[in-house]
Amino acid sequence: MERKGLRCIFVLLLPLALESADIPVLNSTKDLRNIEFGHRFPRHGLMLLHFVSGGLNVDNDDTLIPTFLPERGDWGFHHFNNYEVFPQLQNQNRQGYYEVGNINTPTAYSLDPYVTLSYYLTPGNLERNMDRLVVRTSPNSPLLEAVYITQHYRRSSEYDHKNTYQISPALLREIRTLSQNWVNSEDVFLYAAGYDVDSRTFTWNCSATDSTYTVEDTGRMTLNESPAIMKGAVVNDHHTACYAVVLQVKSTESGYARLRWANVPDSLLDVGVMLALFNKDGKNLLSRSLDTRSYGTYDTNQYLNHGLQVKLLSKDGSDVFMRGPKYDDADRKVPVGIEGYDASLQLYTKDGYGCARLFIKKTFTDWKTDLRLKYSWVGFYTNHNYSSHCYYTYQYAIYFTKQDDTYDIYDKYDIYSYESSLSIQPGAQARFFLKETYDQTLAKTKPWEW
Repeated sequence: MERKGLRCIFVLLLPLALESADIPVLNSTKDLRNIEFGHRFPRHGLMLLHFVSGGLNVDNDDTLIPTFLPERGDWGFHHFNNYEVFPQLQNQNRQGYYEVGNINTPTAYSLDPYVTLSYYLTPGNLERNMDRLVVRTSPNSPLLEAVYITQHYRRSSEYDHKNTYQISPALLREIRTLSQNWVNSEDVFLYAAGYDVDSRTFTWNCSATDSTYTVEDTGRMTLNESPAIMKGAVVNDHHTACYAVVLQVKSTESGYARLRWANVPDSLLDVGVMLALFNKDGKNLLSRSLDTRSYGTYDTNQYLNHGLQVKLLSKDGSDVFMRGPKYDDADRKVPVGIEGYDASLQLYTKDGYGCARLFIKKTFTDWKTDLRLKYSWVGFYTNHNYSSHCYYTYQYAIYFTKQDDTYDIYDKYDIYSYESSLSIQPGAQARFFLKETYDQTLAKTKPWEW
């Protein structure tokens, strides 16, 4: 009886095991043309695949060498526990599956704006956040073993097995080659992958509530499902080129938010629109009329902080025509590795000041007592071109403060931080030194962007 019971259990589990292991492999952009994944606005899957592929090197042996670390939470990667979708791991203690693509989370602000744009253009749309990319890490090295694309079912958080695919090294190499050889590589890739450009017509021609055109005509949503983007967006039968509008938060030279806008249509300027800055909690911090200026910058007195967002409002503030991407406190830069150690360094801002995070792998338990790190320190620089001895301020690494585990993505790393007195500004940089001298620089962050 016991053996028969085990046999029955095995028979019941066998179809599930076969389904999870038998995942189709896509080998070229031509293969992407024949699947549903990310092919229509406002789906973001193909943009996500292009973006992540840019951070992967593929050598002649088809080895996947990432410039990012998914277990560190780069770009919003987090641990993926739905093992029934993908093949079983060889060693669950030393490798894992990591997922990225959920834009509705603060950890995803570091994704490139072209990945998140359709999400912010279409509030309420059920397809704007369906797509995901999953990677499988290696148990013995920082390499990746596999890359997958998948999606949720509509109106569900469950994953769609029939629309799950493995991306071959050949396809990843092809996408990366496009990125290196074309200035507008995103558009070239979308064309090659068969993205339905016509489905994006709505973003080129935003509809007003009194317009005869409805978004349901293209199979997406009704006006009532997305009032923020469409109400009043067309004036006197002139159309708003929503997809071309640029709304950004940047940094001034003193740690304040600089608002940048471009390509605001005349049809909106003629009736009056306002530029507004909102914080992560949705509070309007300031508003100002654009008058007749279709592009420009405006320096505010608001400190740079995570989650700031620029919105284009109607003159009375009752309608939102467009949202820009939410501001990432690390300037959309992944941490840089500290040479020779299971640790990395990241420059970020809080209340307009330059701060630093140390990501310490949890297996590196004795880093504070390691004699080689006893005098290590982080220097903060107003300009990345300055010599090492020209720092603005510094702090010894052992005095960084351990942070609470805010997100479950940090299951492999402890995070230590320090808030300096340096006002964050374009060109700012943090550097990690092994000794009190300046000759052993183990890490330099990328300069803060203008």
